Amino acid sequence: MKLAPIVLKLRLANTTFGNNIAGAAELAKATRATLNNEQAFVIHLAETVTTNNLDGGISQKISETFGVIIALRNDTTQKDKTGLSAFDRVHDIRAEIFKAILGWQMPDSESLIIYSGGRVLELNRAWFWYQFEFSADQRIDDDDGIEMEDLPQFLKLYAQYILADGEKYDDIADIVNKPEKRLPADSSKVDAEQQIEE
Repeated sequence: MKLAPIVLKLRLANTTFGNNIAGAAELAKATRATLNNEQAFVIHLAETVTTNNLDGGISQKISETFGVIIALRNDTTQKDKTGLSAFDRVHDIRAEIFKAILGWQMPDSESLIIYSGGRVLELNRAWFWYQFEFSADQRIDDDDGIEMEDLPQFLKLYAQYILADGEKYDDIADIVNKPEKRLPADSSKVDAEQQIEE
């Protein structure tokens, strides 16, 4: 999932935040500094995937969740420092965000964007932080994986036999039923060492 199209869609929707909608990097900076204006941030929250039920191919559904975090002023009135005034604005802002992205099908997405819930993130004397959560599905299949023609073809298989405890067997050919491929009697040594003449 790409977040830039979501940010752009929200900016074009002319919400309360106007162009003051940014991504995760800006959110990290905002939480360490002081905001000047009310702001919204779009961040990736989680990704889950279904198991693959095909034996000879790939078909899995990825469910991705993203959040729209809003920061509202909590110092608009001297009387209310409890967040009540800011919280009451959440209902109207949620409606604006719904109008912008709810039911929209992003490029490369298999489903429409749906609402997953919301919660209060933080409340202090200056700011009220709230997070709206949305999700959308995407499918991965054989086209997203490795191309079969890129795999090397295994035409021969080589095996190296190492006998335990250094035991010597003079009749290994009978064990493997290949007299012409008789192993050296001292198979406890590495094959390469047996090819070196001193």
